[in-house]
Amino acid sequence: MRKGIIVVISYAFILITAFFFHEPLIQWLNRSEPSHLPLMFFLAVLFGIIPIVPFSVFGALMGAKYGIWLGGIINWVGSIGASAILFIFARFVFVKEFQILITKFNKIKKYDDLISHNAFIAVLFSRMIPIIPPPVVNIYSGLSSMLFKTYMLATAIGQIPGMIVYAFIGNQLFESIGHLLMGICIYLGFLIIVIPFYRWWRTS
Repeated sequence: MRKGIIVVISYAFILITAFFFHEPLIQWLNRSEPSHLPLMFFLAVLFGIIPIVPFSVFGALMGAKYGIWLGGIINWVGSIGASAILFIFARFVFVKEFQILITKFNKIKKYDDLISHNAFIAVLFSRMIPIIPPPVVNIYSGLSSMLFKTYMLATAIGQIPGMIVYAFIGNQLFESIGHLLMGICIYLGFLIIVIPFYRWWRTS
């Protein structure tokens, strides 16, 4: 309940800030200069590690600023970079600290069961479906015996739909509400298809 309140307050703060500073924001979105790209990739990784701004908000801004495909690539590269860094930190740097932190997540046994079933599929479904918070997936995967290449391949594939959706929502929010709703419906349809496969895999 407390986490839900924090999320609502965070998004409300972002919306109020965007309302009062909408003119500078629009001007910034209209200036999609190539020289800004290195900074955007860096921020994508940073916000993937430290959610100063929710990644969904940042991802939507990238779609509004650079379009669906380039914005989606920025989101995808940023999310993969953040996932890799947190995995390495959990495995080699902050091992004890992350072990203590991860025990506070009350559904960690669920993810542990998924990994023991099939590590690649567990990470893949965790990226495609919001089963477990991404930081938990990143940290616990690093603490496990999972191979780094297995983790990164599953992350790279599983992040594609969500990162494109973030960019699409941001892009269409300023273009066409009808297209925006259609895109959201397509993504929901994707989830409706994927979730039964996930449930079947869990019970098989």
